[in-house]
Amino acid sequence: MAEREVWGFKIGTSPSGKRIWPNALKREATRRLREDGVSPGEVAAELGAHECLVRKWWVADRRERGEKISVEGSAFTQVSVDQRAVPAALPTTAPVNGSTCSAHLYVGGICLQFPLSIDEADLLKLIRVAGQCQ
Repeated sequence: MAEREVWGFKIGTSPSGKRIWPNALKREATRRLREDGVSPGEVAAELGAHECLVRKWWVADRRERGEKISVEGSAFTQVSVDQRAVPAALPTTAPVNGSTCSAHLYVGGICLQFPLSIDEADLLKLIRVAGQCQ
């Protein structure tokens, strides 16, 4: 099992290649977010981790501290696309893999581009994954 050191903490790597983040390092990362005002992206860059992982630790830390995490208004909305309602004047993208038109959906700071021919179940999976990275 390979190890590297960040902030004085040893980060192990499992045989499958996943990093093993010590709890003390997670606490230090969330302390930096909370007390030093460092952004999750900056902490992630220092650690060599993905920002989504650092945000996950942050949410867990806030919940442990008893902070109620809520979203103003509705957290989700139903999205439906009726291709018949798309005005003919709107430009479409060139055909890609048999799809004649694509759509863009903005979820927070992420832009999802997908063919309008996408299966509803696959679109829901795509939206779920994008939501986890926020």
